[in-house]
Amino acid sequence: MSGPATTAAEGTMGSGYGRHSRVQHRAADHGMPLLRRALEAVPLPADGAPFRAADLGVAAGTNSLDPMRAVVEGVRARTGENTPVAVVHTDILTNDFNTTFATIMDTPGSYAHEPEVHVHAQARSFYEPLFPPGDLHLAWSSIAVHWLSRVPAPVPDHVFSTRATGAVREALREQSRADWERFLAHRARELRPGGQLVVLGGAAADDGTSGAEPLMGTADAALRELTSEGLITRDEYERMTIPTWNRTREEFLAPLASGPPASPLRLEESDLIRLPDIHLDRFHETGDAGGFADAVTAFFTAAFTPSLLSALDPTTDAAGVSEAFTEALRDRVAADPEAVETHWHVMLLRLTRL
Repeated sequence: MSGPATTAAEGTMGSGYGRHSRVQHRAADHGMPLLRRALEAVPLPADGAPFRAADLGVAAGTNSLDPMRAVVEGVRARTGENTPVAVVHTDILTNDFNTTFATIMDTPGSYAHEPEVHVHAQARSFYEPLFPPGDLHLAWSSIAVHWLSRVPAPVPDHVFSTRATGAVREALREQSRADWERFLAHRARELRPGGQLVVLGGAAADDGTSGAEPLMGTADAALRELTSEGLITRDEYERMTIPTWNRTREEFLAPLASGPPASPLRLEESDLIRLPDIHLDRFHETGDAGGFADAVTAFFTAAFTPSLLSALDPTTDAAGVSEAFTEALRDRVAADPEAVETHWHVMLLRLTRL
């Protein structure tokens, strides 16, 4: 099978992602204690050599500011001097790196303003090799590894992978397994002995649910509405699949379970958490259904709409479809806020390179 349905790569974030990624930022907050413990455990460079850190899946950069400041401060707290720190932010080629660097360089108080901090970028998928062997002291990835490198087959009659069944579900699971094993193998090669890897991954409960099924169902219904109105064709709708797979705890830990020599990475910490629905909590405080719908729709469109629009035919008015979808989704969310209650699951991992 070929075409948009089978070649969609890790998702490109939409316009305004940095402004509408509070959910992702909240998830990163849960990973900060692991990051600080990683910084306490990692061997430091000697003789004035730089500390090298990777931020894997930077997107707009907004949610990288606090973790990378923690890296700079954590290293220098241990050395007692302005040890040089090199940070490499990575993402796929289609990421808007102009926005990324504007965020990192122009935000007041950014870690990048500290002396002897050197900021770089790598425009390549983290399912590929990114650095020379033994180059990194630390790697951090927050809410990115749930994106697949490709979609082996579209989800029939839905846009979200947890609704897949049968052979399609198994194909998505297998793609996720292969991607995750590649991610770990490349990081194991790139980290120095004692190097630390901290991953916050979009996850699923043991039953395979992500916690976002109500929201995804509402989005799917909005797309069906556009199909019935003739704004998108049935073929276009059938190609639409958000290219993600939220792994269960077992799926995250499987490549690490056998330990060395099968894996040169040792599991230090792991936890599966369930995030609060910060938008619904705010709605309960204010009763403002319109404001709730604006926030939820902005979050969804920034994170997922680019992937959906990639399934459109070249002759389709993508801007018109995007506008109509945003309006349809917002109307449905505003009509019944409780129906889209969302509690994302996140897997927290800290690993050591042996």
